[in-house]
Amino acid sequence: MHIQKKHQRGFTLIEIAIVLVIIGLLIGGVLKGQELIYNQKVKSTYDAYRQYTAAMYGYQDRYKALPGDDANATTRGFQVAAGDPAISNGTGNGIIAGAGTTCATALIGPATEVCQATYHLRLAGFLSGQGTIAATHPFGGVVTLVAPTNIAGLTGPTAVCWNSLPNKAAQQIDVAYDDGRATTGSMQGTANYTNLLATVPNTASAVWSCMSN
Repeated sequence: MHIQKKHQRGFTLIEIAIVLVIIGLLIGGVLKGQELIYNQKVKSTYDAYRQYTAAMYGYQDRYKALPGDDANATTRGFQVAAGDPAISNGTGNGIIAGAGTTCATALIGPATEVCQATYHLRLAGFLSGQGTIAATHPFGGVVTLVAPTNIAGLTGPTAVCWNSLPNKAAQQIDVAYDDGRATTGSMQGTANYTNLLATVPNTASAVWSCMSN
């Protein structure tokens, strides 16, 4: 009996090369997509600075006072929604106090100027949202408008501060809109995200990263 052997045909070098090229293109596309998503998150994070700054100047122009620090906030005719905290007046000293407070819930310092600052801006129609709870940025932390007294290198009555911003994201914003150094300029952090970028880019080393208005 004659048994005919079947010969199995393997992949040619050209076919293998084509497959490797396709895999490389797919991986490159995924990595590029992730980079684009990350960059968009950074841009959205910085956009919070622009929104808060514009809202603050709008409030100042209308009421001749800083939100949160407004000593006459309770007389502005703001309408408090059911379930929202009461409006509190500030000291009127020209500084939004309460640096380091996250205003993460309505129970944490609702009368603190930094928490009331967001509330005043919302009640005045300059920002969306309700209550004293801080807005969040795309990396999971909160955004506040406050005098940056918790960062020794920053001065001035107000700054927009991001809580728990990864070193890479903080550095990208600093490079794009300031001097690219975490210890100088109008944007600084409670930790040196510039130096820490190389070793722990995705770690939020700075509890707060702030940019002066």
